Amino acid sequence: MCADYNFNKHDRGIFEYILDNIPDSITLVDMSGKVVFFNSTAEEYFGVLRNEIIDKDIREFFPNAILPRVLEHKTSYHNIYNSPRENSYVVSSAVPLNDKHGYMIGALARDRDITEIVKLSELLNKTQTNLLQLEKEYSKIASSGEAYFSKIISNNASFIQIINLCKNISKSPLNILLKGESGTGKEMFAKAIHYESGRKGKFIPINCSAIPRELFESELFGYEAGAFTGAKTEGKKGKFEDAEGGTLFLDEIGDMPLELQPKLLRVLEEGVVTRIGSNKQRKIDVRIISATNKDIRTLIVEEKFRKDLYYRLDVFQVNIPPLRERKGDIVLLANKFIQEFCMEQGISIIELPNEILNVFQEYNWEGNIRELRNVIQRSVIYANQSGKDKIEKEFLPSYIKNIQVDEINKVINVNEIKQYETGLDEYLEKIEKRIIQKTLEELKFNKSEVAKRLKIPRATLYYKIEKYGIQSE
Repeated sequence: MCADYNFNKHDRGIFEYILDNIPDSITLVDMSGKVVFFNSTAEEYFGVLRNEIIDKDIREFFPNAILPRVLEHKTSYHNIYNSPRENSYVVSSAVPLNDKHGYMIGALARDRDITEIVKLSELLNKTQTNLLQLEKEYSKIASSGEAYFSKIISNNASFIQIINLCKNISKSPLNILLKGESGTGKEMFAKAIHYESGRKGKFIPINCSAIPRELFESELFGYEAGAFTGAKTEGKKGKFEDAEGGTLFLDEIGDMPLELQPKLLRVLEEGVVTRIGSNKQRKIDVRIISATNKDIRTLIVEEKFRKDLYYRLDVFQVNIPPLRERKGDIVLLANKFIQEFCMEQGISIIELPNEILNVFQEYNWEGNIRELRNVIQRSVIYANQSGKDKIEKEFLPSYIKNIQVDEINKVINVNEIKQYETGLDEYLEKIEKRIIQKTLEELKFNKSEVAKRLKIPRATLYYKIEKYGIQSE
C-alpha cells in the first residue's frame, strides 16, 4: 500500500491482514489506476501474484476492470456482472476512496468470483441443448421400427435371422402373415414391421377373437348415421379408415367369422371400403399384417376359412418359434424382464439364482414370452414383500417350482471335474454312466426302451453297459 494513505507500518499491517482474510477479492488503485493493494483472495481468483501487479496499471491485467470507470466518473457501482479478463467472471462492486478532507485518492473493488457458476451454467445450457437434440432424435427413433426391433432380443442364430428377415421386408408393400403360438410376440413383430416401413399412417391392432360376431363388420368397416339401432348419430369410422396410410394388424385371424371373410377379401382386392348403411366407396391405402396360432390350412379343409382370403393374407409368411425351441434365450429374457420390472417398481434389482434359471430351462413355457414375463413379475413382488434380495423357489407358481431339473444339471458339478486328472473326457464318461444307470433303473432294465429314450442303437447301449461295468440286473 502506498504512503499516501498515511498509515504507519503497524496499522497498514493490520489493515492488510484483515483484507487478506476476506473471502472476496479486494483491489485498491490510486488515481492513476495503479494497483496499491491486491489481497490473497484476488491472487487465488485471478491467478495473478501480488508482487506482479502492485504498482502496475490495473488495465494491463484486467482490460475490462470496473475500477477505471470509478476513477473516471467518481461514482460507485454495485453488483455488476463483469468479465475482467477472458474466462474469468465476477460480480463486482467498486467505490471511490476519499481522504479525510473529502478528496478522492483512489478506488476499491470487491469481486466475488462466479467463474465456476458461469461455467456450470454454460454446461447446463449445453446439456439442455443436447437433451433437446436427443429428444428430437429419440422421437425419430421412437417412431421407427428400430425402437421395437431393439426390444426383440435373442442369442439364437435362427431367431436373429427371423428378426433380420422382418426388417428387410418391412419396407415392401407385401401383406404378412405371422404364425406362432400365443405369447411369442407376434404383435411386437407387427409393430416393428409397421414403424420400420416408414408408413405415415397409424398402426391399428384388432383382435379377431375378442370382438362379438354381430359387431365385427361395423368395427372393421364403420357405419353411417342411423345404420342400425344403437348406432351413433354421427356415424363411425371403421378400423380400415383409422389405419389409412398405415397398417391394420389382424390378430388371431383364424377366428374371423366366416361370413365376414368375403367382405374382407373384397377390400383387399379392390382397395375400397364401404361403411354399413352407405353406398359410398372409400379408397384406402392400408397394409395388412395378420397373425394366428392356428393352422389355417386345416381350417380351410374344415371349411372354416376361405382359401382365396388365405392366399391374399399369406403373401409372405413369418414363423415365430416358441420359447422352448430357443431355450438359450430364457436366461437372457428372464434377466431383462427382472431388470425392467424392478426399475419400473423402483426397487433394487432382485437376483435370479442359477437354481431358478435351471428350473426355467426345464419348464415348457406353453405361454411363451408372455408367461415368462408374468412369472418374473409375480416372483419379484413376492421376493420384495418377503424382504429377500433374490428369487427363491417358493416364490414360483406351484406348477413351475415342482419341475425337476434334468439329469445333466443334477450330475454336473464343476468342482468335481478337478478330481479327474484327464479332465473333461473322463468327467463326461462319468456323467454318461450315471445317466445310463439311472435310465435302466427307471425303465426296469428294459434295454430296448432305454435305447429308445437315450436315442442310441441297442448295440451301442450294450457296449457302454459293458464298458462302464454297469450292473444290468
